[in-house]
Order: sequence, then C-alpha cells, then structure tokens
Amino acid sequence: MSRSSGTQTQSGQRQIEIGHFFGEGDGQTMLEALLDGFTSKHPDITVTDQSYSNTAHDLEIKCRILLEDPPGIFVEWPGNNLKPYIDANVIMDITDLWDRNGLHRAFNDGARELVSFDGKQFGIPITIHRKNNLFYNVELAEERGVDPQSIGSPEEFLEVLGQCHGDGVVGMAQPMKNPWTLLQLWSQIFIGQAGVDAYDDLAAGNARSHEREIRDSIELLDEYAAYGSDNANFQGMVAANDAFIEGDAVFFHQGDWVAGAYAEVEGFDYQREWDHVAFPGTADTYVMGMDSIVAPADADDPEISQTFLEYVASKDALKTINRIKGSIPPRGDISLDDFPTFLQHQYEDFNRVRNHTGGQKSMVLPEIGIEQRLAFSTFIAERDVDQTVEELISAYH
Repeated sequence: MSRSSGTQTQSGQRQIEIGHFFGEGDGQTMLEALLDGFTSKHPDITVTDQSYSNTAHDLEIKCRILLEDPPGIFVEWPGNNLKPYIDANVIMDITDLWDRNGLHRAFNDGARELVSFDGKQFGIPITIHRKNNLFYNVELAEERGVDPQSIGSPEEFLEVLGQCHGDGVVGMAQPMKNPWTLLQLWSQIFIGQAGVDAYDDLAAGNARSHEREIRDSIELLDEYAAYGSDNANFQGMVAANDAFIEGDAVFFHQGDWVAGAYAEVEGFDYQREWDHVAFPGTADTYVMGMDSIVAPADADDPEISQTFLEYVASKDALKTINRIKGSIPPRGDISLDDFPTFLQHQYEDFNRVRNHTGGQKSMVLPEIGIEQRLAFSTFIAERDVDQTVEELISAYH
C-alpha cells in the first residue's frame, strides 16, 4: 500500500494518510468503503493508507510519532490505551469538532467517555463490538438436551460443557495459541462470578483485594480447558471459529466480530444453525470492544485531519462502517433497520442491559496489558494456577 508523510499537497491535490490494522477480511472491506465515501464527498483530498498487523500497530505508530512523521489520522483502541498518548500531548484535542457537530448528544455515553480525558475529546469512536458472547450450535445443543438460555453462571456452564463433550465433538472451542483469547475468556468468567463492579475495580488496580475472585476464575478457566480440543494450544481464533462452523464444537466464546464469517457459509443461518447468548452470569452486562480514529497533535495539516474525523463521525459513515464490520454504531441516532438481524439483536441488548464496561484493551494501561498477556502465556505453557494468579495480580501493580 502507498504511504505518505502525514498530509501534503501534490499537484493541487491535498493528501492524508491513515494508519490502521484493517488489512484483511471485513476490516479491509469496511476501510475501502469508508475511504470511497470520504473521497466522494471530498474529491480534492486523496487518502493513502498504511496497514500494520494488529500486534505491530501500536509500536509502529509510536515510532512514527517519535520520528515526527505520524500519519495524519490513525486507528487506536480508546480508553486507557489512549492515556499514554494523551499524557504525552501527542493526540489532537478535537473538543471543538465535537461541539460544533453536536456529537455530545449523538454518541452513546460509554463511547463518548472512552475518548474523553479531563472533559476534552480526543477521538471519534467508530465501532462497538460485544465481547461477552457465547455462540452455540443449535442442533448439537438440542441433541445433548442443553438449553443455553438457562445456564445461569460460569460454574453451571462447566457442568454443561461436561454434558456436551464427547462423540467427536468438544464442549467449547478454546483457542490458546495466543494469550489474548484466554485473557478475554477469563474476563467473562471473572465478571460472571464476581460481578462487573469487581471487574471494574480490578481494572483500576485493586488486584490484591480480589485475590480470591481471581483464583476462583483461573481455577474454573483451567477446568474449562479439559473440554476443548486436543490441539487447543496450537489453535488460533480463526481456526477455532472454523471448527465451530464445521460442527466440531457445541459452544464458542468470542467477540461478535466472528459472526461475519457465519454469513458467508451457505446453510449456516442465524437462529437456525447457530445462535448466541451472553456468557453465563453476564446477561445484564455489555462488554464493549471499541475502535476509534484519532489525529496527531502535530498533524501536517490539522484542517484535513479534522475534515476526515468530521466525516467519520457522521451517521452515513458510521452506518457504513458498522454494517460491514459486524458491530453496532456508537451513535444512538442511527437506524439499524437494514442491518443483519443478529446485529439488531445486539443493539437491543446494548440498550437493555444495565451495565456497560470495556474490554481489557480499553480498561487497563498498555503496560498492564502486556503483563496480563505474559501471565496467560505462562498459563498456556505451564497450566500452573498458582503461578498464573500471582503473575496476574502482579500485572496490576
């Protein structure tokens, strides 16, 4: 992909670069549609894009900021993931943009709060994914006499997994190749057992006071592993999702982004072949995974950066982004009538639940997130509950 240094003028055509991690799949399709929509409204501006891998994105952006060559806009996870950038004064304050476009009223509270620091806004939220989904194969669940809607707690779910496991089918696809998938599963277990207030308090750094809850949840995570596939340690999220689609697993926990693959499979239809519930114990909570777009404080042309951000915040742009990405819009004034039924149901749940909280990426500072993933790397390698508990507690201090 082409690359430019921030924003510049070439032959009378203005130019801006976007740095992102949407280099494949529905993310790439979404980005292409977004850029097409922007350039149709602003034909005098050319957008070039630089794609990084999900894991390399943060480092690449930080290096370019240090080299004083940041892209004119770039994708980032909001919340505490943004805080080091804010503290270093390297992200553009776009509070005026929010004010003049009435965005404070248009955006949902949870989305707005994750890009707000000290009463100012520093980005545009673009998606809301739900992380605490439990997908299930309808036929396999019925054959085993299981009603997923009735599973009330993570402990009950362990019993159900034992009931489902066997005859060539695993209870739950559990990818363990990368530690983030286990970190995400553990987070849902923790919320389901200890509650969302304890989860938020833990994210605030009060780990030692929740040692008992952490241990209980890690022990249960360890027991769940018995009902995954024999090659789980070598299985990534995509492979696990493929196994679920093929009918090799009754359940699969993951963010709602995986459902995009289901729509592409003939004869694998929502509420007929597959369905979902909230992870047991979290029915009244929406665990949000969000993306946002920000601009550097020293953008070459702040006007073009703000023009792009203003477009991204529009109803038309956000509708395009979320319909393709398989997420719900962070604005509350967008109709989902032409969205897939699954996403309409997700939006209903978003509005119904009492609790909205963030995934680990937005809840903890980046350095804590690194230590969390190291703790779950230990779990994958050693399956030592005591060691994992201590490393996880230490991650928050």
